[in-house]
Amino acid sequence: MKIERLIGIIMLLLQRELVSAAEMATMFEVTKRTIYRDIDTLSMANIPIYTMPGVKGGIGIMPTYKVDKKLLTSEDLTAIITGLSGFEQLLSSSDIKKTLLKMKNMMGHTNEGATSAISLDFSTLAMKQEFNDKVESLHLAIKKHQFVTLIYIDRDGNETMRQIEPYHLLFRNRSWYLQGYSAERKDFRTFKLSRILNLEVSAKTFEPRPFRLKPFTPSGGRASFQMAEVSIVIDKIAREQIALRFGADTIEPLGKSQFLAKVMLPNHEAGYRFLLSLGKHVTIHKTGDFYDGFISYLKQIQSKYE
Repeated sequence: MKIERLIGIIMLLLQRELVSAAEMATMFEVTKRTIYRDIDTLSMANIPIYTMPGVKGGIGIMPTYKVDKKLLTSEDLTAIITGLSGFEQLLSSSDIKKTLLKMKNMMGHTNEGATSAISLDFSTLAMKQEFNDKVESLHLAIKKHQFVTLIYIDRDGNETMRQIEPYHLLFRNRSWYLQGYSAERKDFRTFKLSRILNLEVSAKTFEPRPFRLKPFTPSGGRASFQMAEVSIVIDKIAREQIALRFGADTIEPLGKSQFLAKVMLPNHEAGYRFLLSLGKHVTIHKTGDFYDGFISYLKQIQSKYE
């Protein structure tokens, strides 16, 4: 869109002294004539842009120009690019990758050779091509306002077919989620991509309805499981996981090598599985409904191996 390109040109010229029209045209994937029209538009908007002829010339912005504090600074851009670069392997959309490349180019070479104070490594989150394909298909369906049909397994193992108006993709906690309007539920729902058995994008389009990004509710808006406060004894190995998930303030020392933690867990298989993920490094401290449910769940697992 033109407005996005105009903002991009301003951001670029704020970071670099001179940029040729040819380089801009390549970066923004338009013709040089379009770039010159954009420069005229910015000039009419009182942005003090100037041109320098010659081999080493180009388009620039007057150094005395006072930048509105609402505009992104080079530090802002660096922080954004650092974060996006860490997730680059997760961004399957070619449009998103092009945007990231443009932002990197906007930074120019002013910080060439410098080391960022922050770096992110998400190499352990590499996803199978199957998920990349789903993300790409859904991203295109969102852009084109196309219906999608899902064969979906909910968290209770029930398999259903859903017709969805897709509106938003979300990556959180190592998983992709789709937010869309369900024709069956006549409401917006959140779907975990790993639970989609089959995905079909229809050629049929829909008229977008008002959509606002919903709070993260992977349960699809259903009532939450009954939560229970559980007292657990943990060792130093499990302490890290508990601190990450519930906060260090939930933990207190209990002897030299053990800790006592009070956490809220769903009195359901999801809560039991979390404790099992900690293995021998955790013990339920007090009995109660959660304890009884957990023991029953363990017996069900054991029965499968008898």
